[in-house]
Amino acid sequence: MPAEIPTNKPSAAERLLATIKMIDASQACALLRIETHVPERIIQDIARDCAVITVIQNGETVLPLFQFNTASGTVFEVVLDLLRLRPARISNLRLCYWLTRAHVDFGCAPADRFGRDDAAILDAFRRYIEPELQG
Repeated sequence: MPAEIPTNKPSAAERLLATIKMIDASQACALLRIETHVPERIIQDIARDCAVITVIQNGETVLPLFQFNTASGTVFEVVLDLLRLRPARISNLRLCYWLTRAHVDFGCAPADRFGRDDAAILDAFRRYIEPELQG
């Protein structure tokens, strides 16, 4: 009889999201100094305008904390640029993966360099999204 495959093993997405500090819509609105009684709707509107990265974790919309400049209460400008550059084939989850994994250009994750190496991050992302052409 074949061995049973465990069904409670976390997915790759769950394992990735477990490594990233997340905040919920209420916390994001507080960080951005937005007063509202409907934070989820506000954050969804902001995300629809490609102004923040959101992902679904355990059925809830959450935001990676790394995209926020907590000192100024804003989203790092490079995040807005990355979201504008991102092709449709790159999901928010895949973008989070790219931003939080060590990159050869930086010796650390690109998100760790937000606000300091923005031009280099954008250049590295452009190379990452460049279509592969067969020789």
